[in-house]
Amino acid sequence: MGGDGRRDLVATGVLWVILTALGEWAVLGTNMLPTLASRQGEEVDGAFRLLMIYSVPVMAFVLAVLFYSVIRWRVEGRPEEDGPPLADHRGFSRTWFFVSVGLAALLFIHPGVTGLLALEREMKEEPDLVVELTGVQWHWDVNFPEHGVTLENPPELVLPVGSTIRFDLTSTDVIHAFWVPAFRLKQDAIPGQTNSVTITPLETGSYEEDDAFRLQCAELCGTGHARMFLPVRVVDQAEFEEWLAGAGMGPMEGMEGMDMGDRGDGMGMGDEGDGMKMGDEG
Repeated sequence: MGGDGRRDLVATGVLWVILTALGEWAVLGTNMLPTLASRQGEEVDGAFRLLMIYSVPVMAFVLAVLFYSVIRWRVEGRPEEDGPPLADHRGFSRTWFFVSVGLAALLFIHPGVTGLLALEREMKEEPDLVVELTGVQWHWDVNFPEHGVTLENPPELVLPVGSTIRFDLTSTDVIHAFWVPAFRLKQDAIPGQTNSVTITPLETGSYEEDDAFRLQCAELCGTGHARMFLPVRVVDQAEFEEWLAGAGMGPMEGMEGMDMGDRGDGMGMGDEGDGMKMGDEG
């Protein structure tokens, strides 16, 4: 390698180190994720940050080579001929290959396998509360089987903080999906079968304060998919029991019969243009 080649290699290496340092500083010093409010979500966020940390040097290397090449060998106007061919450096190619394979294997093991095993242990915990959710085009029906409380298309879902909650999911029509951004985990609701996901809320909050507290359908399910969400409110145990007792006494004002879009945002019209879906009128 000649003097120019060594200079190019050193310059690219310095640029790579600078870009890597800036990237790692941004990843470690900036919270790019929405509100986290569940114990299981901590595992998910940890895996995401680790993937970001691993990926920064790789991305920085590609950008360093690209930027340096554009600056170093830029040609004014339209080139009249092709540039000289570049010979492969076997040592570099082999090193890049083995580093890439090693990094992929590391990611497969951790956080891949270790993360899945940790979440599987969480799923096997004995729940403090069972909530049955049924996806219907385009709303969620909620049942608390241990308390004998069933809510058809309620205006909100209230959950107790600190309790391990198992959500049993199914659907009456097409595939829907359970997803609360603040809880991180996602699970499909499939007609004819029951899937489960276990969540332990660690922070109180509500949709009015933070839109990450919402049960959002995360599977395209028809024309009303975008408005198939249910506000979630996480409260302390005493407030949850008070709310549950009130809900169990029968339909509360506004508790049933509202189309999913009717949340005060002017989007309450159904697909047939019949406005609000009314409950029992008898």
